[in-house]
Amino acid sequence: MRATTPGVRVRQTLAVLAIGACIGVSVWVYSTFGFDLDPRTLRDRIEGFGWMAPAIYVVAASLRLFLGLPSGVVMSAGGLLFGLWGGLAWGFVGFMASSLLSFALARGLGRDALAGRLAGRARWIDDVVSRRGAPWMALYTAVPVSVLTPAHMAAGLSGMAFASFALAAAGGLAPRLALYSFFGDAVANGEWGRVAVAVVAIAAAGALGTLAVRRLGAARGGADTERGDVG
Repeated sequence: MRATTPGVRVRQTLAVLAIGACIGVSVWVYSTFGFDLDPRTLRDRIEGFGWMAPAIYVVAASLRLFLGLPSGVVMSAGGLLFGLWGGLAWGFVGFMASSLLSFALARGLGRDALAGRLAGRARWIDDVVSRRGAPWMALYTAVPVSVLTPAHMAAGLSGMAFASFALAAAGGLAPRLALYSFFGDAVANGEWGRVAVAVVAIAAAGALGTLAVRRLGAARGGADTERGDVG
């Protein structure tokens, strides 16, 4: 086993402190305001902050891992709150912060601290991310039914560069947010025809995107094997 260097210990300590701070803020938010897994309830709670609503929404999106809020709920609430373009803009800020936070915390804690605790699908994602890289990550993030946090933390554990991950996350989040913001905006305005279109679009993008992610992963995995990159 390799000895832990002082620099690694410092990064791990900072990561643990950051996790503790995020948990503390999340506990305070829940105990003070409470949240619900219904996008409309989340919208109502955040809307009550008035002019501070965008900032509160960004914080909720950034800390959704610690608040236990699924991405689809928070993204839809953005459309309900701010409309299509506002939901897309504020959601992009919050979800980029959430993605970068997940990546940074995993990288700060390090592979030795986390990899042994990965099991099942999380371990598979870590393996896939390590070999497939940023293009696969961008496509995976864009699929509206994919689970973001395990993949983004796995990217932090892999050898992917921070800049590459940031670009991949940004490219994937934009279309995903657009779909859910469109859905939330349609619900807010009672335009049930648009709601139906949004539901069909999310379902179709989920099915086709999942297929594309698998095919891209298989293709890149095959290329890696031919080059001898995969043992």
